[in-house]
Amino acid sequence: MAPKFTQVTSRQVKNTLVRRFIPLADQLRDLLTKFGLRTYSVKVVRIQWSGGERGVGTPVVVKETLIEPTPKIGDFAGIAELVQSVGLDEVGSIELTRVSGRYTEEELRGQNYFGEQIPFDEEVFYEIEFPRPDDGPSLKRRFFIRSAPQYKPGSLAWSVRLEKAHEDRTRQGDPE
Repeated sequence: MAPKFTQVTSRQVKNTLVRRFIPLADQLRDLLTKFGLRTYSVKVVRIQWSGGERGVGTPVVVKETLIEPTPKIGDFAGIAELVQSVGLDEVGSIELTRVSGRYTEEELRGQNYFGEQIPFDEEVFYEIEFPRPDDGPSLKRRFFIRSAPQYKPGSLAWSVRLEKAHEDRTRQGDPE
C-alpha cells in the first residue's frame, strides 16, 4: 500500500502552522520601525491617466497602499546616479525583503483580488520615501516591479525585486 502524502490546496496552505505565525512575525518586524531602524515608507501607488491610456493626459493618484509592517530594503548600492542632459538620473535595482506574508502575490503586483491585468489607462508602481526630520517634503523614489514576487515560507515573508523608474513623483506627491 502506497503512503498517502499531503496535497497542497488553498485550504491546506491557509491552515499551516507557518501561516498562523505571520501576525506574530509582523508584530516583531514592526518593532524595527518603532525603534527607528526602518525610517522610511514603502507604498504601492496606482495612478490613472485622463487620456484613456498610460502616458496620455493628466495622471491622477487613485490609490496608495502602505506596505506594513515596513519591509527591509536591500542595499541602495544597486542604484547609481547617471549624469544626463536633463540632470542626474538614478538607475538600477533593489530588493524588498521581509514583506509580510499576509499579502497576496496579486496585491504585490498591484492587481486586484482576481489577478486581472492593470487597465490600459492605469499605472502601478512602488514608492519609497525617507521622511525628513524637519517635516519638509521628502523625495519619493519610484520603482517598477522587476520580477514575480517570491514567497519564502521559512521567513513568513515575500521578497520583491524593484527597478528604479526614471521619473519620481514630486515632493508634494503629484505624479509626473
